[in-house]
Amino acid sequence: MRTWVDLALAVLAAAAGAALALDRGDIWNPSAGVVVTLVVLTAVLAIGSTAEHVLARALDRRDDADRELHDDLLSGALWAVVDATGGRLDPRDLALAAYRVRRPFLRPPRLVRVHRVRARRRPVASGVRWAPGKGVIGECVATGAVIARDVGGLDAAGERQGLTVEEFRRVVGKYAVVVAVPLVDDTGETSRVTGCVALDGPVGSLELLRSPAVLGVLEATSRALQRLTGSAPPAVGQGLDTGGDTLRAALQRQDSPPERIAAAGGRVSP
Repeated sequence: MRTWVDLALAVLAAAAGAALALDRGDIWNPSAGVVVTLVVLTAVLAIGSTAEHVLARALDRRDDADRELHDDLLSGALWAVVDATGGRLDPRDLALAAYRVRRPFLRPPRLVRVHRVRARRRPVASGVRWAPGKGVIGECVATGAVIARDVGGLDAAGERQGLTVEEFRRVVGKYAVVVAVPLVDDTGETSRVTGCVALDGPVGSLELLRSPAVLGVLEATSRALQRLTGSAPPAVGQGLDTGGDTLRAALQRQDSPPERIAAAGGRVSP
């Protein structure tokens, strides 16, 4: 999108500059009003181009900060999951991702992956365009419920979870166990699901990954993400939260910023 804006501004500026050059060379004799319009247009385009680049740099800085925040929090959460299983799972067999609901103008809502942390031997992206109601993460967002499922045994004759035949072909065999916890915005008059945190693990790990200890970590991670993105109250004055304590400990070990450790919940001073 940014490339097209730059191109449009460059074409308009070039056209205005060429017209003024023709006027100065007595090749074209426009009226005084047209000349004034071209001069003003050239100035506006110059200002607009500068403003667009300033805005682009500001957006890039915001995106970099958002990416770093998610990477830090999800990395800590992945290690907290390992801690919650008593070290019975290899972190290289796990991946953790955050998804957000996007609602394009006049188009159905879809799920966009904001960030993912994974080991090198975890599967690459499936290329499926996720949406509420599609797959485990789509079901989580559509229902607002925690979903934990072994998806390794699905086949074309069985449940496709809202996937088309082609989408199913892309994901079959790629994942074994998926656990999704919703991101919930409680700041309005009614709660709404804004996305989810999804954990995928190896074959045979369903019981471990849907244990209260692991679900507690994932729920603490979802709350922390909401707090750190400004769509949930700050983590102040909460009582004992085992999942939050586990997440906080993992974030402390990796020297995360204090505000992210505090956002993880657990025992927080008022």
